[in-house]
Amino acid sequence: MGNGIIKYIRKLIKYVLKIIYYSEEECVICGKRLFEGLYLCDSCRNKIKSCEESKKIEVFNKEVRIYSALYYSSAVKKLVLALKYKSDFICGDVLASYMIKIIHDKKIKFDIITYVPLSFENKKKRGYNQSKYLAKCIGEKFDKKVVDLIKKSRKTRDQIGLNEEERWINLKDSFSFRKGKKVENKKILLVDDVVTTGATAHYCILELLKNNAGEIIFLTAAKSKI
Repeated sequence: MGNGIIKYIRKLIKYVLKIIYYSEEECVICGKRLFEGLYLCDSCRNKIKSCEESKKIEVFNKEVRIYSALYYSSAVKKLVLALKYKSDFICGDVLASYMIKIIHDKKIKFDIITYVPLSFENKKKRGYNQSKYLAKCIGEKFDKKVVDLIKKSRKTRDQIGLNEEERWINLKDSFSFRKGKKVENKKILLVDDVVTTGATAHYCILELLKNNAGEIIFLTAAKSKI
């Protein structure tokens, strides 16, 4: 009963936000007037390219598959930045819909969902974690728990403007596993908004595998460079 009420309240909040932000049904990317309630006009939708490829990386002597729903085009960048910095959760819903599609298309199976954490300072400043929002959208769709498994244990520089080597150095030892969480033999879907060098993925996956997670699948809304 309790979980059902919580899900209902979350859906209600989403609908209210949709009314507040897009009562005139405009494209969330270009602002063009819409008449079908799909949040994207045909022109912007055609600029969004699905990412069919995936990549395997090795972490802690285990192979991990990395999937991204979309390529990081200018249109997708607008969606990501609007979710990340402007609290535009409708853009988050659009990104999550593509992530849900790739889970279906690639037949990705998982037991629980977790997400890349923010530092305390960034979360306090922003008020939310965009990766957690995407994870929750996926969790609701597949009726899977979203579990807070990793924390940002060390403040780091903003990754923007850093080269690949600097990004890896910047993030080293900056994540840690939350004590008391149980992940033994669990198949975990780890969610983030964008993958660039793979440094964030590597260090978060490392923490999960060091604590006996069974298998990790890393899924992002968009792929930049990796």
